[in-house]
Parts: sequence; structure tokens; C-alpha cells
Amino acid sequence: MLHRIRKLHKWIGLINSLFLLLIAGTGFLLAIKSRVSWVRPEEKAGSPRSESTTRISADEAMAAAFSVGESTLKDPSDVDRVDYRPKRNVYKVVSKEGYTEVQVDGNSGKVLQVATRTDQFIEDLHDLSFFNDTMKDFVLPVVAVGLGALSLTGVYIYANPVLRRRKFEAEKRQSTPPSNP
Repeated sequence: MLHRIRKLHKWIGLINSLFLLLIAGTGFLLAIKSRVSWVRPEEKAGSPRSESTTRISADEAMAAAFSVGESTLKDPSDVDRVDYRPKRNVYKVVSKEGYTEVQVDGNSGKVLQVATRTDQFIEDLHDLSFFNDTMKDFVLPVVAVGLGALSLTGVYIYANPVLRRRKFEAEKRQSTPPSNP
């Protein structure tokens, strides 16, 4: 039985290791994304916000982003989200495809930066949605079940010999008559 468990453990580990390396590597990059500028674009500072200045609307920020001429941002259907960062007075217009981000000043509507959102790409790799939705919806849960199976078979492979040795030693002590000095 132990031989079969080891074989099962080996194959589950071999198959899962490919996904685990991808998930671990991308997870590491996502964990450090705020400290590494090539993973997530630096957030530019917009003009200072005051009570007298009027902030532009999200629609105006999108219009400014469309004026840049990025192929992945041409009209509102290309926009994944528009984030406003009040601390820096900046709008971030993020595309659905192509991982493009356009940062727009919250007062003037001036484009501050056009950058690639590498962190979005890494996140799509991390949750396997980069390949297709079936990978994310089906394979990722199978990998999780495989991790559980690896844990259980690993504990069994480790504990079985230890428990068998203890049992053998206990039986040996019981069957050996005590020696009289």
C-alpha cells in the first residue's frame, strides 16, 4: 500500500509542481509589486487639489486617455475601470485588453503617463485566466485538490514508517521476557 501511495504522491507532485512554480513565482511578484517599478507603474502626482479648483469628471479623464491614441483604449467599451486617487489627484484609466494604464491629472485633464500594467498580466498568469477561463475555473481548483492530496499523502508517507517502527518496538518489548539479575 505504501508503494502505491508513494507513486500517487510522486505523480501528483510532478504535475502540480508546474502550476505551483507558476503560482509561487507570480505570487512573489505580486507581493513586491509596490516596491518594483517595472511590475506596477509609478503613480504620478497631479496638480495640487484645492477647494477653488474643479476636479474633472471620470468621463473627461477617459476622453483624455482616448486622445493619446493607444490601440487598446479607443472608446468606453475598451475601459476596464477608472480609478481616482485623491491623495495624488490622479485618474487612472485602465484598459480591458493590452494592460495599458493612462494617468490623467485630476484638475487639468492633462495626460501624465501612459504605461503598461505588468501587475495585471502577472495576476492573470497567477490565477490562470491568461490562458482561458476554463483554466481558471477548472484547473485551478484541481490544483488546489492536488495540493490537499499531496499534503495527505506526504503525511502518510512520513508517519507510516514511524508508527510501524513504534509498533514493532512495543511488540518486541512485550514479547521479550524480563531478565532476572
